[in-house]
Amino acid sequence: MLNSVLRYYLKEKKLLTYFLVSSFFVTGLDLYGPIVVQNLIDRSIPNKNVKEFFMFSAALLGIYVIRLVLSVYSSSRGQLMGNRIKFLMREDLFKKILSQPDTYFMKNQSGDIISRVTSDLENVSALLYRGLEDFLFSILSIIGAVVLMANFNLKLTLLTMIPLPLAVYFTIYQNKKLKVGYGLVRERFSGLTSKIHDSLKTVFFIKDNVLEDDVLEKFSERNKELLDVEKTNIFNTSALMSGVNFYNQLTQLIVIFIGGYMHINDEISLGVIVGFILLTNRFRIYLLRLMGLIDVFQRGATGIGRFLDIMNIPDEKNGDIQMSDEIKKIEVKNLSFSFGNQDVIKNLSLVIKKGEKVAFVGESGVGKTTIFSLLKRTFLPEENRILINNNCITDLERESLLNKIAVVDQRDSLMNETILDNIKVVKKDATDEEIMKALELAQLKEFVEALEHKENTKLGQGGVNLSSGQKQRLAMARLFLKNPEIIMLDEGTSALDNILEKKIMNNILEKFNDKIIISIAHRLNTIKEFDKIVVLGKEGIKEMGDYKTLMEKEGEFFRMYKAGNL
Repeated sequence: MLNSVLRYYLKEKKLLTYFLVSSFFVTGLDLYGPIVVQNLIDRSIPNKNVKEFFMFSAALLGIYVIRLVLSVYSSSRGQLMGNRIKFLMREDLFKKILSQPDTYFMKNQSGDIISRVTSDLENVSALLYRGLEDFLFSILSIIGAVVLMANFNLKLTLLTMIPLPLAVYFTIYQNKKLKVGYGLVRERFSGLTSKIHDSLKTVFFIKDNVLEDDVLEKFSERNKELLDVEKTNIFNTSALMSGVNFYNQLTQLIVIFIGGYMHINDEISLGVIVGFILLTNRFRIYLLRLMGLIDVFQRGATGIGRFLDIMNIPDEKNGDIQMSDEIKKIEVKNLSFSFGNQDVIKNLSLVIKKGEKVAFVGESGVGKTTIFSLLKRTFLPEENRILINNNCITDLERESLLNKIAVVDQRDSLMNETILDNIKVVKKDATDEEIMKALELAQLKEFVEALEHKENTKLGQGGVNLSSGQKQRLAMARLFLKNPEIIMLDEGTSALDNILEKKIMNNILEKFNDKIIISIAHRLNTIKEFDKIVVLGKEGIKEMGDYKTLMEKEGEFFRMYKAGNL
């Protein structure tokens, strides 16, 4: 963990140097002030030396002014350093998250992922800036204060330190309780964030079915769980701070009582007592900062741990063969695939050549969508089970492969940007003519031209301002603009009426007549023109042939077609 943190400090070593040097001088000035005060009280005032009195007073004022300037500079450099480190960590973390396979997002709640990128790194930033300042300079100030106090009077210093072991024990004890507490707070907070995210993601379903009270009840349960652990933490934190304040008050009482007695017996001067009080006050301030650091440390350390949980995930296996040649053939050889102990695909063998249109049909759970995931390298098959241009798919460089593939499915994949931004995302250098042609082929041109801001119309979160059919047509426009070599349609026209569906499918078959088209279809009349229809079952391929052959056979496909058209 320490090496990972140091790496980010080194990236901001210039700001770190400014911050450390200026903070060091601030600490030195804090410790030098009581020395000036002691001289002022013990020399200038008793001797009634007005010139020296004003000199020491001016020196004290100068110390405070210089400290103010240096403190502002130190704080600004430190805060900027913390924010820049947070920026770098957030960039690295989000990049790592985006590089994860689909299975990562299936297993992890989106609310938890969001909290790792946002609130966790806020806590890390506070630790790397404030934590460093409080720890390093509190330790230096406490050591410096003890040395100065011993220089003033060793006997009084030793007596003043009597309560310190008890304070240290109390602090360690409370720290252990807080460590457990903050872990629970983070766990409950992630659960609450996930609940909010899930509720907002399905808010229209919730409102349509009048489920607000049910959702609110479940939210309240999570919210109360968070409040309960926060209550315990608040008490422990308050007890810690109050204990430190009591220690300071007890220390000052010792200084006043013992120091006063020693002054009466002419063992120490009044200036030494005042200097002791000022130093013990500095002692208290920095001890409180150290105690406050426990909160910052627990949150920051938890954030760093959660940051490293993701950053330490091994990189996804990537091939080194660039897909520069045109895709001419996909060969599936005795492919089997399972999730855990559940078999999804069994002994699938198939060859798809350039220009062929292949459809997969069958009941749910027979592996149709899993085949798509394997062809996209979302899941990695066993060696030499899927070959593209005679190259094992696991040996292919992922990005170069996906650049040749376009997928249209039922998921909302629209950004809260304009229509133009949502289309051009697949081809940044697309011309206006290419964009208009893509909209025309997707049967969306007239709709866009009728809008007030045309293609510059913002879609809203998840494309909320569009109907389901318009969202799918926009996804189709991306497909036409990208012009890939492999087209995968996973119920990509399910939200369209029959007329629009037929027009768009005809446009796909015409534009991509020399490309590989692979479709998962429940509307069987959309695949009449396909070269191969593969009927899948739990034991593998049940039937395979073109539409006419399978209908004449009157087997499984025939029964599915009749059942869907009753």
